[in-house]
Amino acid sequence: MLQVVLDLEKLRQPYCGLGQFAQYLGDAIVEELKSRGLEPIILARKPQLERFPNERSLEANLWRKELLQRPSRFFYSGTLEKHLLWHATHQQTRFLPRHPRTPMLLTIHDLNFLREKASSKIARERRRHQLIVDRATEIVAISKFVAQEVREELNVGDKPVHVIYNGVSRKETEPVRPDFIKDDRPFLFSIGLVQRKKNFHVLIDLLERAEQYRMILAGIKTDAYAAEIEEEVRTRGLGERFFLPGPVSEGEREWLYQNCAAFLFPSITEGFGLPPIEAMLGGKPTFLSRRTSLPEIGGKLAFYWDAFDGDHLYQRFVDGMRRYAQDPLYGERLKAHAGQFCWKTAAQQYVDLYETIGGVNRSRSSSAA
Repeated sequence: MLQVVLDLEKLRQPYCGLGQFAQYLGDAIVEELKSRGLEPIILARKPQLERFPNERSLEANLWRKELLQRPSRFFYSGTLEKHLLWHATHQQTRFLPRHPRTPMLLTIHDLNFLREKASSKIARERRRHQLIVDRATEIVAISKFVAQEVREELNVGDKPVHVIYNGVSRKETEPVRPDFIKDDRPFLFSIGLVQRKKNFHVLIDLLERAEQYRMILAGIKTDAYAAEIEEEVRTRGLGERFFLPGPVSEGEREWLYQNCAAFLFPSITEGFGLPPIEAMLGGKPTFLSRRTSLPEIGGKLAFYWDAFDGDHLYQRFVDGMRRYAQDPLYGERLKAHAGQFCWKTAAQQYVDLYETIGGVNRSRSSSAA
């Protein structure tokens, strides 16, 4: 029986993108593996292993970290388990198989360091990414954009690079009106880690011009960038219209998606972009930057910003809202577009790759891009 170690260590961060990926894909892959008679082995921190009480597990503790095992790996004399495969579910993983010949599938979510890091640090990050690519047997990218960038920026040799899109999940959660929503004035919504790469500060210029709306920007305030936005909001006298409430509950998030007038996501670097698809799944007009993977994910139905000055942001917003209002079927088309991104489908494609790499003979088509 093929056994698959599934690295879900990022479950410890449920409010970040990798944490959401680990949660939704992990659940779907475990179900798919068991339906095919294969065995999942869950790698996670001890508190998160409680999500999988009936599965074999490995605790993601300090002693399993790759850095501590690295010196002994090339001299490791343990037996190679022939029916074991390891899935490193993101390129930042600190956990790799002990045996140097255990086959490993690597999922790469982005190479954002090329745009985020100072030039002096890019070479170091490239080396770190190359090391894990060298260890991988095959590679999955979460968008065509990421797959192309991986081929251009890293040496993958003749290793297959597959594209498997993330899914989208709006669980059947009872919507809960947040306490900070005091009245029924229309509002615009965005959600994500409040980091500089998300480019959220440009929405202040938009809101100044869109005087009939409020702005709700939910998400963990990770660094000084959030404080900079809050200070600029106060300086411009927008404190009663631009809110940064921090992380919200599942019920509050669902209410905000359901009741917003539009969803705004001006991020300048994304490997996929899950929040826009969540908004489109609810049929909401969705405004994105025309950067990195977002045009691929948003398709022809999202509205795009090509620049970030206030006049351009506002005019594209007005034009998009007008188009949306004039087409009574626009919302249904948005839902149909978002519906193609399915965690069950993603899990099936991943398990197909597990079986191919692990030598399980079933008939299927390749997902190599």
